Amino acid sequence: MMADSRNYLMVAAIDFGTTYSGYSFSMRNEFAKDPLQIHTAMWKTRHCTSVKTPTCLLLDGKREFVAFGYDAENQWAELLLEEEHADYLYFERFKMNLHNNKNITSSMMLEDITGTKRMPAFDVFKLSIKFLVTHLLDLLKTRGNIVQQDEVQWVLTVPAIWTDKAKRFMRSCAEAAGIQTKNLIVALEPETASIFCQYLPTERLNGSVPGFAMTSEGTEYMVVDLGGGTADITVHQKVANGRLKEIHRAMGNDCGGTSVDRRFFDLCEKIFGDKIMKSLKEESPLAYLDLVREFEIVKKTLEIKKPKVTITIPCVALNTMYQEVHKKNL
Repeated sequence: MMADSRNYLMVAAIDFGTTYSGYSFSMRNEFAKDPLQIHTAMWKTRHCTSVKTPTCLLLDGKREFVAFGYDAENQWAELLLEEEHADYLYFERFKMNLHNNKNITSSMMLEDITGTKRMPAFDVFKLSIKFLVTHLLDLLKTRGNIVQQDEVQWVLTVPAIWTDKAKRFMRSCAEAAGIQTKNLIVALEPETASIFCQYLPTERLNGSVPGFAMTSEGTEYMVVDLGGGTADITVHQKVANGRLKEIHRAMGNDCGGTSVDRRFFDLCEKIFGDKIMKSLKEESPLAYLDLVREFEIVKKTLEIKKPKVTITIPCVALNTMYQEVHKKNL
């Protein structure tokens, strides 16, 4: 909760990620009592409940919003299954386009997942951010908190390694989504992580030695952000008056969680064959989606001390595909 946010009823932060997105918020009256009293939405799937939802957007043939997140994933899979997807556009993991493209403009186009239809990137990001903003305000209403948009200090986080063009692009998309310029702060992801850590008691800092505190003036520390698309590393120092100094500028590359996903599905293709995996994705999209989500859960619960992991795979669907191709069981 920043000093210039005293006139706002709450601060809301949107984390727009490559693979997953979400938001959290802090009410002004609660922050005064406990800075760590932070609220988030809970997104439900068949397998689990998460504080984030997939960064994927589904539009209809008129280029109008249909769904975002888990709902978009499920509806797209059902459309594929019923072969009714031809008129729809489905976008996923599109944030990486702002990292990979050095010539970002307001007219930049994005291809949907099929590669057959295109949409202005500006509209894809705008509609996605608008969904998160609306979802947050609707959540507040269900809790009895009627808050207007202009009573909220909005914070949109972006990777520190992004170009200025990419950062300005995201700001423009957020403003087009309905967030007023005066209410919007575009903040760097490692800096927001650093600020949050200043409020953590020492015992909550995993791996810290007794007596270590990030609140101590002069403390230098590394911020490692292992995201879905990129891995970013920077070094900060705590200086006087609660401020932070960047000791080493942010550096990183596109070696985030999605690169692990690619390796996993490369392994699946090696085990079952690329034809089988392609058939699974096209003919049993719900089973394929279950496999994707299962692997995501495994990544989150992985333990270094355990050399083996157990992954539940869609055996029935895979065996059906295998029989069609090889005329025998797996």
